[in-house]
Amino acid sequence: MNALTWNDGMGSRSRRAWLLLVCDATDSIVAFNGDTIPGYCVVAGHDSVKAGKWSSTTYRIVLAPGVRPIAGHNGWETGRVVEGLADAVKASKTPDTWEEVSALLGVSVPATMEFLRAWRPRAAAALDTVREQLDSLGELADAEAERVVVRFGHPSRGAIREGFWASPKPIPQRPGAALRLVAEDGDWELGNVEVAGAVGEVLSVEWTAGMHGGYVSVSVALAPAE
Repeated sequence: MNALTWNDGMGSRSRRAWLLLVCDATDSIVAFNGDTIPGYCVVAGHDSVKAGKWSSTTYRIVLAPGVRPIAGHNGWETGRVVEGLADAVKASKTPDTWEEVSALLGVSVPATMEFLRAWRPRAAAALDTVREQLDSLGELADAEAERVVVRFGHPSRGAIREGFWASPKPIPQRPGAALRLVAEDGDWELGNVEVAGAVGEVLSVEWTAGMHGGYVSVSVALAPAE
């Protein structure tokens, strides 16, 4: 049996810590809750430190055979659990779809859905939205859609005065196509960004903190060019 030591201390930017226990044999996942979980782990002991906001408990855990841990915090940039999952498993990008999250966890899509809907309903709802948007591409299969990420930001003061944050942003991979705000007085956020000049759907919008508004990364699924 494998032993594990895990601390539930909050990360910087008040990022919540979490520990997932994955059982490949049963294609299932549970979130560690501080207690023994039959079939997954036994808590052999723990030590707590009281420090106000930074109080934490270190758990000494014995894992059941065939159970593997995934430990992490919510994402640094967005606070989203899917960003934190990508960091925890050292993935190259934040997952945008149920299939991508499933691949990082190493379990089936149905198992991923069942777990995430109960553990993080808001994250599950965001992934459902992406699936609906991909489905709206009509007869295009998801695998046929071209995934691109458009990143922009850190404008000069002059560019801000000239309306940088409200102006459309070209999609370099598709001449003539651009991202634009649905409501120009709104923010670059999911639901207020659309694709113009091409058939496509916005999958996610993420902000990165920085000067003059920071940076925005928009993930888009585009129909193949004719």
